[in-house]
Amino acid sequence: MPVSLRCSFPPCSRPSRLSARLAAYAFGMAMLALPGTTLAEGVTLNVFGGSSLDVLAPRETPEVQTRIRKDIVAGFLKSHPDVAAVNWDAQGPQSGSLQRMMTAKLSGQPIDLVACSAFWVNGAYVRRGLLRPITEEVKPFIDNVDPASLGAFTVNGKLYGVPISSLSTSTIFYNEDLFKRLGIPTPPSYEDLKSAVPKLKEAGVIPLLHQGANSVMWPMWYFETFSQSSGDPVGLTQLQLEGKTPFNDPASVEAFRLIKQWVDDGILSKDSLSVDMEGMRAAFASGKSAMYYGGTWEVPSLKESVKTFSWNVFPFPKMPGTKGEPKHGGGADNGMCLSASIADDKVKPALDFIAYLTKPEVAKIYLEADRPIATSIKGVDGVNEAYAKALRETTFPATIKFLDWIWPSEVTTAVASGIAGVVGGTATPEEAAASVQTTFKALVDDGNWPPKD
Repeated sequence: MPVSLRCSFPPCSRPSRLSARLAAYAFGMAMLALPGTTLAEGVTLNVFGGSSLDVLAPRETPEVQTRIRKDIVAGFLKSHPDVAAVNWDAQGPQSGSLQRMMTAKLSGQPIDLVACSAFWVNGAYVRRGLLRPITEEVKPFIDNVDPASLGAFTVNGKLYGVPISSLSTSTIFYNEDLFKRLGIPTPPSYEDLKSAVPKLKEAGVIPLLHQGANSVMWPMWYFETFSQSSGDPVGLTQLQLEGKTPFNDPASVEAFRLIKQWVDDGILSKDSLSVDMEGMRAAFASGKSAMYYGGTWEVPSLKESVKTFSWNVFPFPKMPGTKGEPKHGGGADNGMCLSASIADDKVKPALDFIAYLTKPEVAKIYLEADRPIATSIKGVDGVNEAYAKALRETTFPATIKFLDWIWPSEVTTAVASGIAGVVGGTATPEEAAASVQTTFKALVDDGNWPPKD
């Protein structure tokens, strides 16, 4: 979903700090050469970020970010005398990232490294030729990185960035005390959930409520069901975007049907269509609903609002008769890439800087401050809490990139509309999938796809 609307990135989960970070715009470019360093004696690496979130420790205040960045850059310069300075320019809102990137390119601004979110890498930067693939170049240090996190920065089989952030994933949050009282198994199979519906309704509890009024959150359901109906959601999506397979192929129709099954079986409430994010959270916190589906960015809200019962997580379950295994949307939030315009003599020092950021002792400096659930760097552990352990054991290993990091925004909107129609009973799965295909075909016919530089 559009980054300005869905919080795919953990920084979005803290609006007050987001405001503080956006205020950092006034700081301008961070010039991070060590005091006394003579710039002429070594290369200067220029790191570019499309927004003020493209920094180390993006959840922290600008002051803390600056301190962490200076400490890390100072350590790198000390161990790499061939580099005189690292200039880090990251400004502005997330929504303006692409425009700022293109403006910098057209103006000839020197860019060696690009600090960016996986959303922009998949959605625009690679397609516009702004990044250089580094599949082979990172092999000497790639063992420092969790292999499951690399998918977020892999496009068409080529690696374009090294993740250096916390990880997000999608899961189902549930009232652990209620499940125990009613004897509902955990983690439940889909059939367990279906069988639990009468017990939950007898207890006066809505089984599962979704923030359906927030339309951009509906496609997350499709990410889950399409994974199971297709077996290879990312691969099939690439074929669809290349026009080799339509968006209303059997696997896509089945994905919509599987969402409808949650409604038909009484698990997902139709009332979700009129519930927004705050309503969903409030219903769960007050015990009026037993479950809701969302991303790990929900955790801060749960910790703050749930006071009368224990909550936990379980992965979106495998549905009966599907050929694919469950896969959950998410991945590494931010990474470091090489600019396509980097000069040849800067490639090695730039790769050295990326390698330095993947060292566990260095990564701890910029990752542990956020108290992450999981991270992209081996040796930097997440928080030691029950829900986090469960996610690391069951969900993160089966996490793949959000499909809306790949889709054009018009397709995302069409999928959201189609799901709302299927859930509300105003559209069949076939009609929903056909609508997505019609939307995509219009983009192609109008010359708006594939995207142009």
